[in-house]
Amino acid sequence: MLIWIKFDRMFEMRNWQKNLFGIGLGILLIFLLELGLWIFKFHRPVCEFDPYLTFKESVPVLIENEYTGEKWLSLNPRLRDYFNPIAFPKSKAIGVRRIFVLGESSTLGFPFLEHGSYAWFLKLGLDELEPGHRYQVVNFGAKGFASYRILRVFKEVLNYEPDLIVVMMGQNEFLEKREYRRSARFIWIQERLSGLKLYCLLKVMFLKLQPAREQGLIGTDVKWEKMSTDSETREKIIEHFRFNVKEMVRLADEKKVDLLFLTSASNLKDFAPYHSVHRAGMTDAEMKTWNKRFDDAKMLIQEKRCGEAIPVLQEIIKADEVYAEAWYLLGQCFYEEGKFEEAKGAFVKALVNDSWQVRALPEFNESIRELVRGKAGVVDIEKVFEEQSLGGIPGDNLFYDHCHPKIKAQALIAKQILQRLNRDQWLILPENWELMYDDIVSSYEASLGPGFWTRVYYNLAIETGVNMGLKELGRKYLDEGLKIAPEDAMLRRAERKLK
Repeated sequence: MLIWIKFDRMFEMRNWQKNLFGIGLGILLIFLLELGLWIFKFHRPVCEFDPYLTFKESVPVLIENEYTGEKWLSLNPRLRDYFNPIAFPKSKAIGVRRIFVLGESSTLGFPFLEHGSYAWFLKLGLDELEPGHRYQVVNFGAKGFASYRILRVFKEVLNYEPDLIVVMMGQNEFLEKREYRRSARFIWIQERLSGLKLYCLLKVMFLKLQPAREQGLIGTDVKWEKMSTDSETREKIIEHFRFNVKEMVRLADEKKVDLLFLTSASNLKDFAPYHSVHRAGMTDAEMKTWNKRFDDAKMLIQEKRCGEAIPVLQEIIKADEVYAEAWYLLGQCFYEEGKFEEAKGAFVKALVNDSWQVRALPEFNESIRELVRGKAGVVDIEKVFEEQSLGGIPGDNLFYDHCHPKIKAQALIAKQILQRLNRDQWLILPENWELMYDDIVSSYEASLGPGFWTRVYYNLAIETGVNMGLKELGRKYLDEGLKIAPEDAMLRRAERKLK
């Protein structure tokens, strides 16, 4: 009996040893697979850690083609609604300096598109002022892209030998409805796993098994009314923006690529808040009194009695501090009275409280100024535009609408980039380069014919009058176009849409 018990215990020990051996073998196989993936430098962009994005593969911006025996990169046809046409040789020729310009529709060049963008003026300036190098300036500005989409483009273009990347972003952060639900613990686990090549391989395999979906990069549910600006979501979007800036700085430093951020400027003076909402909890009696005083203020403004309207507006703002239009009217009155500092403060409050955010929050530019360090630099376009505006308040002297610069303002952005690159000795420009650049811009503008401007005003009429629902502004631009080409079929179609 004793012998049987000892034998049984020995058998149990052997099972335990088998289990331990099996676990050890499994760990060894995982280790060897991980090591193999590291040796072969396995990597996919989808595996890079981003705590704010879901488990989805991105659509590549560029696809490879062959042209006259040479490999070229061109725009993915699925994205033609978002970008200007793009095409350039995959291999960078000797002596070429490659500059990629990333951003939103202002970078795209709307309403001019490529041939009125600051990327275009940058190329014109470089070709004339710095003939010592051949420059390849590629515009990756994209309609409707928020910073997290621009980060994806950024990661992709790093693979194509850039010497410099220029980024301007912040105007579209609220365009898509986003939900931030993952817990801090889940994010912590995901961040640790994202460092494993095996996790990356499994993630890629999982995505390959998902059914293919032919759809645009931006979802079909993107509408102005989908934008979410509650305080919690707003804070998360600001946090997400900061993450994207830091990632771009980190990746550029890692790849030893020069990086230049531009702050985003907005039309403060001549673009009213897109949509205003009252503070929560106002009673019917409070609302009745508030509306009466608001009508009084508007009547005083119509009668050009801004001095009397100011205390009325201050009174109703004290009762409801979040109604954006009240802040905007207060800003206009302060501006009319020559009180520019107070006017600017009120206009900024109007922007911040706009419930449909279509302009960059101050926090976005502050984040860029704060976070961009080391080899990366900042060109403060917001400050430059303020210096170009009476009282430091940009308006229709520089913008067509809420954020899209006029052609002289696009040229000014390029001039500021050249100035910064010259200051950093990234390039060497002639002593009188600024006068030379102004002549280049003037000659180019003079060469633009009626067809160019007809298309510009058509784009503005459709975007502001139809897509944004600002019919009065849309008709204004339609009329400008009809002055140039009264019988243009494209403008006549826009006219019917605006009726």
